[in-house]
Amino acid sequence: MMDKPTGTISPLLRLRESIAFFRVYGWELARFFIILYLPVVLVSLLVPNSGNAENAGSGFPAVSFIFNFFYQPIYTGALIYQLTRIAAGQSWTMREGFITGVRLWDKLLLVNLVSLALTLVGFMALIVPGLIAYARLALAEFRIVIDGDNPRDALKNSFEMTRPYTLPIITCTAVLFGVYLSLQLVIEWLAAVLVLPMLFPAILNTLLSVVLMLFLTILLFRFYGLAGHSRLSPQ
Repeated sequence: MMDKPTGTISPLLRLRESIAFFRVYGWELARFFIILYLPVVLVSLLVPNSGNAENAGSGFPAVSFIFNFFYQPIYTGALIYQLTRIAAGQSWTMREGFITGVRLWDKLLLVNLVSLALTLVGFMALIVPGLIAYARLALAEFRIVIDGDNPRDALKNSFEMTRPYTLPIITCTAVLFGVYLSLQLVIEWLAAVLVLPMLFPAILNTLLSVVLMLFLTILLFRFYGLAGHSRLSPQ
């Protein structure tokens, strides 16, 4: 059984801790991004949309979306591996992180699909159940990489260990997405006012989304540690 927190969990404190972590290890995280994820960003920007010439403006970027979707588990697994090694004060290499992501790719992808499906079902029913489903399953990927759980146990254990942290996780995520949407509006406004090429806001928005997901992973890693797990090094 998990020990429940004895005091109030402050979302603001969790955000401040994540910012501090990001500032201290910013270069290592940036190196990780440049080597393992920047090529994916470039491919996403360069591959053509699936729409034909007549619907060029409304075509869904299927190739880019699918490529990102299937690579995301590798990137996430490698990032979690890196975070655990940094937090434990242990050395790590990009190769080790990538191998970890590839080795756990199928488990992470399955967890992502199940979590996404349950969250979408919750949103279609009512918004609140979707938010709760997201928060309760938010640490499943950490359970797979750090604890070696299979997908079913990862989802179950995440659901249990996030019980005291559901509202703080939802609040912190909402704050991050609020900042993200605000910055997106600023980028679009600047692009319109300065009459910049369409590629400019596309690149900035892509980089902004990557930074958001990186920061969100750090934030969830802080919640994972808060849940009482002392074993921070992957098996």
